[in-house]
Amino acid sequence: MEIPILRHTRHFTIVNKPPLVYSQVNFAAAKLDQGKQLALLDLLVKSHPGLFPEKPNAPFTEPKLVHRLDYGVSGAMAVATSLQAARSFSKNLKLGGNRGWQLKKTYLAIVEPHQTSPLRLGRIVSNPPKDVTLDTENPHISGTISRPLSYDKISESLHSVTNFEVLEDLGNGKVLLALEPVTGRKHQLRRHCAYVLDAPIVGDIRYGYVANHYKLGGVSESIALHSWRLDFKTGLEWNSVTAPIDLLGWGVNELWAGVVDPATDEVYPNLRPTPLRTISSA
Repeated sequence: MEIPILRHTRHFTIVNKPPLVYSQVNFAAAKLDQGKQLALLDLLVKSHPGLFPEKPNAPFTEPKLVHRLDYGVSGAMAVATSLQAARSFSKNLKLGGNRGWQLKKTYLAIVEPHQTSPLRLGRIVSNPPKDVTLDTENPHISGTISRPLSYDKISESLHSVTNFEVLEDLGNGKVLLALEPVTGRKHQLRRHCAYVLDAPIVGDIRYGYVANHYKLGGVSESIALHSWRLDFKTGLEWNSVTAPIDLLGWGVNELWAGVVDPATDEVYPNLRPTPLRTISSA
């Protein structure tokens, strides 16, 4: 399997991760799969051996993950190829603000609101959930979700914040969202959609999506969550990279049909999200 490269520099590379590829080796899953597991960095080096030498000269290094995407999630990921990039991106992701090399992520998600969801019939405007603050200046329904998330083996819930915007009513009970994680908790976007908006991501059985044709095993483990754009600032200016959705190559036509142009694998222009308000190129 080839890993597409969206942007390549001496210090980092931005790739387009297919779904059903692990960001890193999952040792528990590897035992179940008898070690047959697709891991991103291995596939990247095999796909582009000329760009990633086995023994790079300092200060460069073998590819290192800057952040991760879940197994069933696709899209743009940054991979560091120098110690400076690894440390600088990591510093910003941990500390935020202007520290380190800044990296902001915008996702596309197709959700299926339940009957009780505030996304149905505009209830989110008239009666927003207590964990949602609406952006009244935006002509589209948008705002910020701020709900702490709890995890096993952690005594206190963790502060978790997600910006969201309703991009399009797709019909058939489905809605297209733009999501921006302000904090980076495990499964944050998936849990905020399911438990705050009461609108699980299509295909995400773990967090409440129900459909008979989505079964564990095979391509059906893909979910309709895609890392669509990375905005990054490594110097004085912001730069941006967008990741197309490979409908046929990834076998996700059933998830994204109607949102993606099958001729180009790109999101239809009228559905492309403008930068959310916390992302500024100024």
